[in-house]
Amino acid sequence: MGTRAKAALLRSALCLTTGMYEVTILLTLMPPLAKPRPSPTLFMFPGLTSAPFHNPRDFDWTRALEANVDTIRTEYLALKAHQKTSDYDVQGGQEHSLHQGQWDWFSYVTKGKKPNGASFEEHCPTTAALLSSIPGFMTSVPFAYAFFSSLQPGSSIKAHSAPCNIRLRCHFPLFVPPGCGIRVADQTRSWKEGECLILD
Repeated sequence: MGTRAKAALLRSALCLTTGMYEVTILLTLMPPLAKPRPSPTLFMFPGLTSAPFHNPRDFDWTRALEANVDTIRTEYLALKAHQKTSDYDVQGGQEHSLHQGQWDWFSYVTKGKKPNGASFEEHCPTTAALLSSIPGFMTSVPFAYAFFSSLQPGSSIKAHSAPCNIRLRCHFPLFVPPGCGIRVADQTRSWKEGECLILD
């Protein structure tokens, strides 16, 4: 079995992590084959393609997210009103060594587990169903995340590399104030409400 076939099998096995942001729904996917960019902090699977951004249209499920943006936005607001305290406050800020300012999130999947799964599914049934319908959506792998995230005005996240190169992220913006963007490698993009942005 060649490297390309082995990589495809690994993608099938590890496949997809998802993270959801208020300003972004984060989805982690297996990248195509090629040469690595940047250096993963934990491990690297050789031969996977690395590009700063990927075309969302290469992933059929992005259309379903985009078609349901209003429902997802409404469910997020309902969850936020119900939960009141972000997971950042509950976890004592352990996950936030990379940010400056206020970064709040409401988790569905954290490190492969669903600590608030029942509450999330109760307040966000369409969102949970859409995520679960994504081929390869992971909920039992330590690199799996799915959450609503919100950066408050003036906040930023420092440059960093992922722990591994076996996934991509999908940001799905629900609310985007003017002047917000993201830089990956040497490319900068602006988020657009209701449009998936897939990055490595």
